[in-house]
Amino acid sequence: MTTYCWRRTVNLTMDKKILRKQKMQERDSLSAEMRQALSDVITNKVIELEEYKQAETILCYVSCRSEVSTVELIEHSLKEDKTVGVPKVEGDDMCFYKIMSMDDLEPGYFGVLEPKTCKPIEETNNSLVIVPGLAFDRDLNRIGYGKGFYDRYFLNSETVGNSLIKCGIAYDMQICDRIETDPYDRHLDMIVTEKRIIR
Repeated sequence: MTTYCWRRTVNLTMDKKILRKQKMQERDSLSAEMRQALSDVITNKVIELEEYKQAETILCYVSCRSEVSTVELIEHSLKEDKTVGVPKVEGDDMCFYKIMSMDDLEPGYFGVLEPKTCKPIEETNNSLVIVPGLAFDRDLNRIGYGKGFYDRYFLNSETVGNSLIKCGIAYDMQICDRIETDPYDRHLDMIVTEKRIIR
């Protein structure tokens, strides 16, 4: 597999830094009960998507801290006999590896749960990727945590001819009017919140 790698060399604008901090604080301000309730609504919206129903493979981040919970989505996908892959950080890049249950995970990069063993997962054009982020806009742009893992992963996939369906999930408070983008930022195909689906 040909891999296209790059590193971010341009400093984030102050606006992006401020927005990242603001959305993190707003997300953290939600109670655990509210986060779970909103996450349940978002999960139900995702599993009703036609793109989810048709996807044979679900590539999904494992939630931590105040992120939209993905535990229920992962477990539902496994029960549906879908192939499930979760990310593992390897140096400057991120790869998805197959899991059979949540027991296949252990703390990894920054304490986030990652696969214990690396069982390669085959990407197809029928793969749905569930994408985290701190801020999103109506034009399907996102701000992540500043490491560029997902943007590099999507660019690598495009380079080898895979067209993945990219679905961001977020609390509606994370939606902004407009996010400044850079050439290496990859657009999402949709964003699902507890209130709406943006395409």
